[in-house]
Amino acid sequence: MTAPSRIVPALAVLALGALLAGCGAPADPGSDPSPTATRSTSTVQRADLTSSTTTACELGHGTTTPLEARTQGTLTALADTGSTVGQGQMLYAVDTRPVVRLAGAEPAWRPLGPSSADGADVQQLEQALVDLGHTTGLHLTVDDDWTAVTTTAVKRWQKSLGLTQTGTVPLGDVVFTPDDLRVAEHLADLGAPVEPGMPVIGVGSTQQLVSCDLRTSQASLAPVGATAHLTLPDGSVTDGTITQAEVVTVDDQQQLSVSISTAGDAVGGLLEGAPIQVKLDQVAATDVLVVPVTALVALSGGGYGLEKVLVDGSTRYVPVTAGAFAGTSVEVSGDDVAQGDEVVVTP
Repeated sequence: MTAPSRIVPALAVLALGALLAGCGAPADPGSDPSPTATRSTSTVQRADLTSSTTTACELGHGTTTPLEARTQGTLTALADTGSTVGQGQMLYAVDTRPVVRLAGAEPAWRPLGPSSADGADVQQLEQALVDLGHTTGLHLTVDDDWTAVTTTAVKRWQKSLGLTQTGTVPLGDVVFTPDDLRVAEHLADLGAPVEPGMPVIGVGSTQQLVSCDLRTSQASLAPVGATAHLTLPDGSVTDGTITQAEVVTVDDQQQLSVSISTAGDAVGGLLEGAPIQVKLDQVAATDVLVVPVTALVALSGGGYGLEKVLVDGSTRYVPVTAGAFAGTSVEVSGDDVAQGDEVVVTP
């Protein structure tokens, strides 16, 4: 009997029909192949079938978000690029009036003062005034209600900034963000006229992140929370966690921007822009029988089979159904194949 054709790993990503085109005569199910002097075998495993994609990425600080001016005037100050802007620190200034970052998840959306209705932004402001030390001896209750004590604390804060002590906070004086910000770039020059809606600076995370650009069709490779395997410039390997995956538009083309965080000081000694190879895993099938692609043979009646090693050392062809492919492995199923079976493979 003519030996059956086997499927080579390099072609595993193609359709099986294309893989077997032009192959030699197929085998009969249940037949015994011609004896050979030597043969390579592999054990049928039960496992998750995982495919991997490796992509070139680099160290950075993730996605940059532009901050827009809320008032009109002249840009008179900018926080330095690369600097961290923490609680109560200036991001930029318009007509020498500082725009200050305060901690809070609710964005600034209105002027704040004694006439303000209760709201989360009032509570954020009061907590920031406490954190900055402007409520000592005032017995301020941090809640969503603006009181006379809040006004007094705001005046103390304004005095510390060299501002007129009005006791109110105009829209545009503060920027609420949950975390400290890193100034990534200046989007306007000192001395430039600005108006509401004009981007002034680009900000991002203070944490070093590995940034990757993928095709939008590869979104299934990068679910938030998944583990990524990183190879650093010195060849060392560490794991990271995907913290963000969002579609962005670059040069009129959409792409998937992925950010990966690392634990501890895994990338702490690397410079901005350092190249990092990232391997992303995707589970193609769960808890299935898996064999090397090179164990598959074409059967004469159609379909595919394996050359199974029997107890006495002889072999015979058994039919199987081929499922998902991943790398050099393939999912198989059938009545005559089970976990632990030995099958012949092409070396």
